[in-house]
Amino acid sequence: MIMPGGDSLSVHGTGGAIDAMVTALVDAAYDKKPEVRNIISSSLVDIGKQKPGMVLSSCHVYLKKHSKLQKDHRVVILQTMEKVIHETLSAIKSGLAAELVQLAAEEMTATKRAASFYTMIGVSTNTEVDPQWQTAASGVLVALGKKYCNEVMEEILKRFQPGTLPHFFTVQTMANLSTGNPFSFVPFLTAVLGTMLPMLGLAKHDNMKWVFSYALARFCESILHYVANIEDAPDQSVRKELYSSQIFSAYEIVYNMWLQSKEAKLRLMVVEALGYMSNILAEDRLEEQLPRLLPGILNLYKKHPEPFHITQGFCMVLDAAVQEGSLILEPQLDMIVNTLHPQVCILPDYSSPPSVKNHNELLRCFSVIAKSFSDRIISYLLQKLEMNNEKIKLGTLAVFKQLINSGGVHMEDKKPLIVSGLKIMLSDTNNKVKRLFAQVIIAMAPHGYLELEGGHLMVEFIVKLCTYQEQVPVKKPDPDYVSNASLRQMCENVLHLISTTIECMEVVLWPYLLEFLIPVQYTTALGPICRNLASLTAKKREEQSEDYMIDFDIATNIPKAPEIVARLVVLAGRPEVSNRGIYVLKLLQALSPNIESSLIDLWDTIIPKLIQFLEDNLNNDEKWSQKAWEDLLLKLLSKTLDEVEDEEWVCNLGVEFGKQVSLYQDSPNEKNFLYKCLGVIMRKVTKKDFVKQHLNILFSTVKHTNQVEREGCAIGLGFCASSHLDEALSKLETVAKQDMSRKSSGFLGLMKDKTEADVERIKSTLMLCYGYLALYAPHDLITSRLEANILRNVKPHFSNIKDTAVKQNLIRAVDLIGKAVQPGHLRVSYIFSRKVELMDHMQIFMKQESTKELATNTRALAMQACATLVKVDPVLKEAETFDLIKTSTDCVFKLPNCIYPVKGKEDLTTEQIKESDEFLDSVKDSLVSLLQEILNKNLSPQGLQEIYKHLQPWIISLENHERQRSMRTLLRLLQFHYEKLATQDSSGIVFFNLGSLLGSIVPRCSDPNLMVREDAIESIQIILRISLRYDGQPPEYKDPMVEALSTLRDRVSQGDAQVLFSVVNDISKALAKKMPSEQLNDFLANLYNGLLDSQSHCSSGACVVINTIMKTRGPELLAEVGNIINALHTNLRAITYPQTRSGVFRAIRTLASNHLTPVFDRLLNFPLPYDEHITDCWRTLAVDPVLAQAIFDQVIDMLNRQVHYDEKRDQKTQKVLLKVATIPTLSAVCALTEVLRVPETEAKVVENFHRLFSVLIVYTGSCIDVKPAKLSDVADGKISKEKKAQMKLLASLNPSSVAIEAVRVLLERANCQKVLEAIEEEDMINNLKELDKLPDGITAIAKELVEYNPEYVGKIMACLNPSLASLYESQRIVVVAFFAELINQKCGGDMSMVEMIVNNLLGRLVDANHIVRMLCIRGLGNIASAGEDQVQKYCTTVLSAMMAGMDDKEDPEDNITLESMSGLSRILTQIDESSIRPILVNITLRIRPCFEKQRASVRAAAFMLFGNLSHFGDGPSRAPFLEQIHTNFVSVLLHLNDEDVEVRKSCKHALRQFGPLLGSTSINEMFQKHLIVDGNLNYGEFMYDLTKVIIADFIQKINFFVMGNVSFFRSTWPEIRSNAAIFVGFLLGNLPKAQHSLITKDHVCGALTLLLKDPVPSVRIKAAEAMSLLFEY
Repeated sequence: MIMPGGDSLSVHGTGGAIDAMVTALVDAAYDKKPEVRNIISSSLVDIGKQKPGMVLSSCHVYLKKHSKLQKDHRVVILQTMEKVIHETLSAIKSGLAAELVQLAAEEMTATKRAASFYTMIGVSTNTEVDPQWQTAASGVLVALGKKYCNEVMEEILKRFQPGTLPHFFTVQTMANLSTGNPFSFVPFLTAVLGTMLPMLGLAKHDNMKWVFSYALARFCESILHYVANIEDAPDQSVRKELYSSQIFSAYEIVYNMWLQSKEAKLRLMVVEALGYMSNILAEDRLEEQLPRLLPGILNLYKKHPEPFHITQGFCMVLDAAVQEGSLILEPQLDMIVNTLHPQVCILPDYSSPPSVKNHNELLRCFSVIAKSFSDRIISYLLQKLEMNNEKIKLGTLAVFKQLINSGGVHMEDKKPLIVSGLKIMLSDTNNKVKRLFAQVIIAMAPHGYLELEGGHLMVEFIVKLCTYQEQVPVKKPDPDYVSNASLRQMCENVLHLISTTIECMEVVLWPYLLEFLIPVQYTTALGPICRNLASLTAKKREEQSEDYMIDFDIATNIPKAPEIVARLVVLAGRPEVSNRGIYVLKLLQALSPNIESSLIDLWDTIIPKLIQFLEDNLNNDEKWSQKAWEDLLLKLLSKTLDEVEDEEWVCNLGVEFGKQVSLYQDSPNEKNFLYKCLGVIMRKVTKKDFVKQHLNILFSTVKHTNQVEREGCAIGLGFCASSHLDEALSKLETVAKQDMSRKSSGFLGLMKDKTEADVERIKSTLMLCYGYLALYAPHDLITSRLEANILRNVKPHFSNIKDTAVKQNLIRAVDLIGKAVQPGHLRVSYIFSRKVELMDHMQIFMKQESTKELATNTRALAMQACATLVKVDPVLKEAETFDLIKTSTDCVFKLPNCIYPVKGKEDLTTEQIKESDEFLDSVKDSLVSLLQEILNKNLSPQGLQEIYKHLQPWIISLENHERQRSMRTLLRLLQFHYEKLATQDSSGIVFFNLGSLLGSIVPRCSDPNLMVREDAIESIQIILRISLRYDGQPPEYKDPMVEALSTLRDRVSQGDAQVLFSVVNDISKALAKKMPSEQLNDFLANLYNGLLDSQSHCSSGACVVINTIMKTRGPELLAEVGNIINALHTNLRAITYPQTRSGVFRAIRTLASNHLTPVFDRLLNFPLPYDEHITDCWRTLAVDPVLAQAIFDQVIDMLNRQVHYDEKRDQKTQKVLLKVATIPTLSAVCALTEVLRVPETEAKVVENFHRLFSVLIVYTGSCIDVKPAKLSDVADGKISKEKKAQMKLLASLNPSSVAIEAVRVLLERANCQKVLEAIEEEDMINNLKELDKLPDGITAIAKELVEYNPEYVGKIMACLNPSLASLYESQRIVVVAFFAELINQKCGGDMSMVEMIVNNLLGRLVDANHIVRMLCIRGLGNIASAGEDQVQKYCTTVLSAMMAGMDDKEDPEDNITLESMSGLSRILTQIDESSIRPILVNITLRIRPCFEKQRASVRAAAFMLFGNLSHFGDGPSRAPFLEQIHTNFVSVLLHLNDEDVEVRKSCKHALRQFGPLLGSTSINEMFQKHLIVDGNLNYGEFMYDLTKVIIADFIQKINFFVMGNVSFFRSTWPEIRSNAAIFVGFLLGNLPKAQHSLITKDHVCGALTLLLKDPVPSVRIKAAEAMSLLFEY
């Protein structure tokens, strides 16, 4: 026992200033801002860690003295005390501990009128409690109790006397102490319980009942902890049985009297207490109470919406009851499970954690009960599964899942019962139930359940779910709706998981999974099945497992080898379905030893290559070819049949293919491939009966309504015909006689007759079969059978075709027959007598197709057939060729742009749109193929002309799509022509139509349609190549000019008119050189027609080529030039297309270039803004250098001579009210702008650039704030409509925009593109529109001009110089800003200009405009950039100007001061110390007030200048300058954390600069290392480290620095006040104790204390943090 320190209140103080500061912190602890409160509390804790006795006693005294202190303030202090105690418990002396215990106990039990509701736990009370306050006091006691448990308990027990109901928090404190320090508390427990038990009956209010329940729960918890860790306990004789009787006494009261309370939170706490208490009770007592306890708890479920705590307590009771396999629960078991099961059937709300926790706790209850009653629980659950209720099933399955996962010895003998009982779930139809049952199955897998009888059924269930297809979603789906897709995805993952990660499942799955390969109902699941089978089989084969080889005779349920091969090969034919292809092939390879030993090597070689093919191509639509893949698989099948060399085996395989046709009734793609496989097998087999039988299967199973199946059947029959032609023909004739008869041959006619549609569908199949039969039949037999057996049967069906499918398949048959009789196929010559007849039928089909829509692919098929037939002899006659070309081109080119069979795309599905687009592509490709074959038969200019005359009308069509289609067709035809010429001798042939072809195609080079343009240029290139071949050049010859046209095709992709002009112009030059003289007239004649082209760009292109030809070709056209130009000029107004008009203007320019009469004045008088005609005239005239020079001279003279705007002034004040632009100068600038746009003026622009730039940049400055020009007054006051429109247009012309555009165009034309780009990147050109930003804009232009085009600078300066004396302020600003930047850029290297510029700037220092004066200061400051020689030359003058600028009185925004300081900063780096010495201190004193200026940029410049002055501090001026450094040291360091980034950077710069002068190596190293100008600085850490070094090196200056900081406590910036506070804290905190006498502690600490009342929270925070460092004061 310890004794209190006495009755007198006293702080265990240090006698220093920290005592008062701690008191101040305690006093300020309840700040109105939470963040400040937190920091003050943290500061007290930090001080408390060093001086726990002083801080705790200060808090103690403060609370004692301020008995009426606001409650929340007391709470903060108590919470702070608790934190200090936690940190320093071992250092707290017993005497202080006693005082604190007594204080906390008093605070905890003090009376305070509180609310009628106990807000912490939410139960009603009439006890005088204040939860927040007394909880804090209780926390102090608990914290102290971890060391001084006896003392705390002694004080608590004083307030815990028998017969008197204790204070609420007295009980709660003991409860918390029991779990906080169980080893020290448990010895008190017997006494505590002895006192408490009689009190339980006295508790009348819910809050006391709650706290007693809470205490009992914690007491029991501490007992359990003590016993569980008995080896570490001080008394190892303690057992829980020692307390069981007392706990039982408490239990009776708690259960009998409190459990049924009306207060919900009390009931929950009672349940928790009962849960813990049940673990302390003796087993016989527990067994005795269970019949009452369990129902009592379970009944509470009805009263609580959130039952987690009830379930948790109930589970603890259950856990106690089943310890060591006890059966005491048996009498209550039914009641328990009947209560818990309905709750577990309620699905948890996964968005509510309490709901999920309760559900998990309910499941745990079942796990606990199952330890002793597993058989009864399982029987109960299985009965529940028989109920037809979704929720009951889900809840029951969740329990099963929990029981299976929790495992245990008690579950081992129940596994067969569980597997057997769960079979009932296999037939459930509810997706939610299925999903959970699948999860149960995956839980069963690793525990050996599925190895038992019935396990295969569980696997089958998973496989069935893998077959699910997505159904149509319901309109209002259940929020917990489980879709088929999600269920399938989950089960695919489950199947993969159990087959690859659970080793014990191999015996279950192998070879059982093979049973699922054949049944049709599992087809959609074969992807995941094959995936897992492949993995499992490959593993067993690699490991050479004993059970790998299958005895198919014993394993009767496993499909036989031929069945497996037939199934897997067909599935591999469509590898994209479920991505099954790779897995199917891997399975085939892995199974090869089981299939046939002779196939092992073959499949091990080929199948990996096929897998690689799939991996490389399957997911790439551009690479993937279904036909190529099928060919590879069919080759594999064929090699497999050859490798086996056993016809019986082959026949058995074929039989299985035949049997499995029925598996693909709804899978036409797979069925198609199966028919092909069957055809390959029939080709290999020699048995006629087998062939006939399987031909019957082909025709009896094919769906004649499906084209995919029809094609597979036909190809299969074709494969068969290659070995069994007669049998195949016989089968077709039989089908024609029997199946195409509408009358039934059934018994007594009972079978239904076939409809006409049925017959038509069969006919479609039959026609296609004849085609493939002809194609694949033996070469030596087909010619003899073609007329007699094929065409004889096909010909009758050409007439009266009603069904589109019949027509298309008939066409396909013709195409295939044509391919069959081609010389390349037959390898002998053959005259096909039916060729023309068949082609006539094809043309009829083409003509029958609608040209308003493209609904079918019939015309494309017909053209493909014709293309095939054209290759066959005999050759077509001219008239036949003409008809064929016309028919085919008309049926394609007449199709509309929108080829969809309904109104538009919006009415179609994506698939329909795709199908129609594919139809169109197919039609165009088929037409090209047909025309190429026709041309190939007559590969000559004449043959080309015969086709071209059909294409030409379409090439000049009004419709874009018609021009596009026809031009692309011509291009592909020309490409074909040229490629064919490479293989034959064409020399000596006259290309008679070269000129007409090129003349009609050239206008298309500028067609508005990009594809037409590109195709036209490429066509011209190919025509010229063809011409070279006809001229006798070898195929490998490459004409450079012709080949260069390829680059034009790339350029023409831009739609810009100028680009198109350039391209056509280049083409015209090439054509002018390559056109033979005899072809020239035809060429021009077609070009004249091109001028009237419906497309404007095309007519303009024709005009360009005409001009080029006229300029570059022979004298024979010279006599016609005048007439042609006159005609074009006369018809200028009739030509509406701008491009064509531009071409005409170019023609006019050609004529005008021969005349010197200027037209400047007349054009200038046209109204503004200029219309397109005048603009074109200016541009046309400007191309001539003589005219361009004249325009430049006149414009420059006008802008220099005439006023730029008229002013309207106030009569009294003479203030300018309005500025209006003058029309003559504005017109001159507009005209100049148009002239400058002409590329041909470039040379003259460069020559006159300095003059043009000078007048335009000055004019730009003049136009700021200038209103648009106005027309002069109209006579009689009458204004016509035309005049009004003209005035409106003129008012829209902004002078400033006009001037800026002129500057922009000038820079562009003068090859100053980099200058222009740099300006535009900075968006600086827009600054030219505002007077405030004008200097920045001019500066940017000058900078970039000097950098990229220095050759202009000297002349520009000379031109600008006269404007320095301008009456207009904006013009003076422009010139001075330009000159200032010239100096900064070293005048482009010409230093001779510096003197004139400096003199000019000095002359304007007295300018009336402050912007001009500021710019003059800037320019003089820029002398620093001109080099050391220039600085030394002008340093005196410039320094005087800078000092004068800093004293400028008419500088309200400090702009001139800012420029002066910036200029000084730059100059100081280059002048001698002797020049600055006389004014060094003066400058420092001048800039010091700027450190605290409100404008951030001024502060930044001042600090920057201060840093730069350090260059002069190391010589004779060292002493006075070092004094200035120390004077301003604190200010710089405080602004190092200024709110402005630039100020922070300047302070870093200054510190780095004068760091070497301080005489402290350590400080200088810190400055150089940490103060990286653009780096990030942790100010607090830096200042903390810096103060240590300052103390070490400047101990005598510490008080000076501290007081300097204190002076900043009154700064207007909160940031600076905060910085000063923390700076002081670091200085004093790091100062050695022996040096504390150097500081005026009382003043500093008093000032810090005052900052605790600063109005800004951040300042109060830093003050508190600073105080936390002063614990030694």
